[in-house]
Amino acid sequence: MSGAIAAEKPLLARLSIAMFSTVMGIGGLSNAWAIAHRAFGVPLVVSQVLLVVAVLSFGVLVVAHLAKLGFCFAEVAEEFMHPVRSNFFPAVSVAMIVLSIGTRAYVPEVAHALWWVGAAMHLAFAITLIRRWILHAQDESVLTPAWFIPVVGNILVPVGGVPLGYVEISWFFFSVGLVFWLAFFTIVLHRVLFVPAMSQRSMPTLFILLAPPSIGLSAYLAFTGGQAGALGDIFYCLALFIAMLLASLGRYVAHGPFFMSWWAITFPADGWAGASIGYYQARPSAYTAAIAVVALTTASLIVAWITVRTMRHMASGAAFRED
Repeated sequence: MSGAIAAEKPLLARLSIAMFSTVMGIGGLSNAWAIAHRAFGVPLVVSQVLLVVAVLSFGVLVVAHLAKLGFCFAEVAEEFMHPVRSNFFPAVSVAMIVLSIGTRAYVPEVAHALWWVGAAMHLAFAITLIRRWILHAQDESVLTPAWFIPVVGNILVPVGGVPLGYVEISWFFFSVGLVFWLAFFTIVLHRVLFVPAMSQRSMPTLFILLAPPSIGLSAYLAFTGGQAGALGDIFYCLALFIAMLLASLGRYVAHGPFFMSWWAITFPADGWAGASIGYYQARPSAYTAAIAVVALTTASLIVAWITVRTMRHMASGAAFRED
């Protein structure tokens, strides 16, 4: 009966906030290709086309979700109180930071505005969600790596903020993100190892484990002006290991029916691609170059594949009937 009732809801009420992960995935890939242009001389047009798609997607989603907020407020409130879906609300602010990084070279004023709004919004989401976790006992069985999103966003802020000149504020976000990442990594790993397996729909969120060390490396390189250092080496090696581990789990994660949650794979893959290219620039060698090329190629194929699956999923209407 509940499924029938859900199916009767208007399309606007069934839009998921997790759709902003598409902007993160496409925009993150654009930023990775922009770094590859500087490091390897690949065509800049690839990054530019992806950036345009990401900006347009963000605009459409913002308009749609503002309409949902105005006309279907009860559904928005229900989604924000959901133990799993609420963690995707910071995807909006993360998407803004991602677009700020991409637009910095073309429209600096827009980049500054996106960074400020995104950083402030993410801080508000992070405090609200972490406060909720502290005040209310959480059911470990529904915990997924999506809990990292409020944390990873903090680590991403310096990647956009330092080049814009916001160094001190960026250190604040980096410090918060780094410490909470270490704490939540332990919690999430315990859930993955000792609690019954996550649902097929939640399995792709395992790839979010790759995001913190990858984005952490990019943030650290931003602070140091591109110098790796010992901490950069640690971030790189940890991200490389997690990437190898996830690659070995790929067929277990991405099989069965397609869900929009598969977009959770894209941004971490993009982040690793961008970070590995940045690390190659800091420590150039045949090995770091090969890893960077493989990471960028893999991220590009993942985004392309999931984009095609998403178009089919939306054309069939299944994308709006997942809940």
